[in-house]
Order: sequence, then structure tokens, then C-alpha cells
Amino acid sequence: LEEAALDAGVATQFNPKEAARGLGDLAQQGYSAAESMALLNPVLDLAAGSLGELTPSGAAGLASQTLKAFKIPIGEAAITMDRLLQSVNAFALSAGELPLALGTAARGAGVMNQSLSETLIALGLVKNVIPGVERASTATAVAMERLADPQVQQRLRGIGVAVVDSRGGFRAFLAACGHRHLPGT
Repeated sequence: LEEAALDAGVATQFNPKEAARGLGDLAQQGYSAAESMALLNPVLDLAAGSLGELTPSGAAGLASQTLKAFKIPIGEAAITMDRLLQSVNAFALSAGELPLALGTAARGAGVMNQSLSETLIALGLVKNVIPGVERASTATAVAMERLADPQVQQRLRGIGVAVVDSRGGFRAFLAACGHRHLPGT
């Protein structure tokens, strides 16, 4: 662990003590030593990419929250942290708002089995028109939860909007709302 913290301190803008704290935070989140070491550089990259809005500890918490809420394997942590930062660049979100935003929006995403990318896009689009991260993330979660209601699904079918596919699984949230996916998602 000490060697991992030293290596991370050399590879990133953070010193080894900050990297070691990040490892400790990941361990507190329930990750093994090997998992924590695998997550450390993506977490520190997230903290660095947040331009001071997330400390390594804050980034470790956000990474853990995101990976667990969306059932993302540790091997996909680097690309997942990149997606989080990309959402900050594409929408009216700040990196410091992501823990609250994802913590709230993930509730609806879990009900509809939506991916992180789908949730970030939906959240970002809503946040662009509804000020305040708490209101925007709640609106996103509520919209997803309402689409899970069979009565709502029936009403939407009546106007030509299919929320579920032929096998009964939920379609992508934005597709169910009549939007097209953005390229690369």
C-alpha cells in the first residue's frame, strides 16, 4: 500500500500522503487492498480533473458511490471517472455537485436499470433547465420512477411512447422520453 501511494504521488499532482489518505478512504468504503490500489489512480485523476472541487477523499467517496450504485466493475473505474468529468464539461454541473446529484438521480436510475451514461445525460439535460442540483437531480429521479409505474406506461403507450421493450425490460430513459442518444453514448 505504501508503494502504491508513493507511485500514485509520482504519477499525479497529489503527494504520497494525500494518495495514502485516498487509499484509506477506499478501504473505509469496503474495498480490499488490491481493489483500493486499482482504484487509486482513477480516483486521483477525478480529484485532479475536478480542478479543486473534489479532494482525493471526496473523489474516493464519489467513485465508490458511483461504482456501487451503477454496479460498475473496478476494471472500468478509469473510464467511469472520465465520464463523470465529461458530464461536468458538457452540462451545467460542477464536480462538487456530482455526489449529491448522482446520489439522488441513482434512485430513479436503479428503478429503471439505467446506465451511468444514460443517467448523466438525463441529469445534465435537466440541470441545464432546472437550476439547483438538488431540484434537478430530484426531478430526474422522479421522472424515472414515474416511468416505472404501469399506469404511466399504459398512458404513454396510448400516445405512442414505449417505456419497456418487447421483453418487458426498461428502454433507455432518453429513448423512452423520445430523445435520441448523443453520439458515443
